[in-house]
Amino acid sequence: MITFLSQTTVAQSSSPILWAFIFIAIAVVIFFIEIFVPSGGLLALLGGLSIIASLIAFFIHDINTGLIATGIYIVFGPVIAWIAFKIWASSSLAKRMILGEINGGGEFAKQESEMRRHERLDQLQTLVGCTGETITVLRPIGVVRINDQRFDAMAESGVIPANIAIEVVEVYDNQIKVREVSA
Repeated sequence: MITFLSQTTVAQSSSPILWAFIFIAIAVVIFFIEIFVPSGGLLALLGGLSIIASLIAFFIHDINTGLIATGIYIVFGPVIAWIAFKIWASSSLAKRMILGEINGGGEFAKQESEMRRHERLDQLQTLVGCTGETITVLRPIGVVRINDQRFDAMAESGVIPANIAIEVVEVYDNQIKVREVSA
């Protein structure tokens, strides 16, 4: 009879440790799924709750086991998360999610943006010497109309009231500088 009772207590005391490892496995699976399924953090919350449940199971098994597991989670948790992020960031999935394309997508977007900036600068350079009128007050920045088009402009000096004739003096840093036309 005593032998039978000692076997049952051993079986009951090993049950929490088994549940602790089951909860760890569940957390790992949930965190893995979180990478691919947009859940707004709900899956990450469930994974975190699973980690907490594993800690509780470790503490139910034994206080020392719970403290050791807590220490391991505190030390190795961030290290494992950092390594997992580094591996994930170099994957093709992450490159598609972060940069939009795998092969040179970022460089292509940069070149296209630079090309658009140069086209805009060339368009603005053609306005130097043109006249128009202010739509809003320029203090020193406001809106002007030149050739029936609206542009953001900066007054060369001071404040220029609305509905005043202006002349484009310069294009600097992709912005038009204007001055009031003397009548």
